[in-house]
Amino acid sequence: MPHQGDILTLQRHFQYHIQYAVPVEIYRDKVHVAIGVVTAADEGFVELQGTLYNRSLFTFISRPGY
Repeated sequence: MPHQGDILTLQRHFQYHIQYAVPVEIYRDKVHVAIGVVTAADEGFVELQGTLYNRSLFTFISRPGY
């Protein structure tokens, strides 16, 4: 599945990260916002440890090994 530094765009990418607890890093307009484990995701939002992030406003990057 996604490798270190890959941008997550597909629902299956998020499901993989949820299933294997692979950390993601979140950016908005190239500004780092958060890093952690995705707890839920649907077509519109990603939940990262209790906070919802709109998939159209934020960029999600795979960070295995964090």
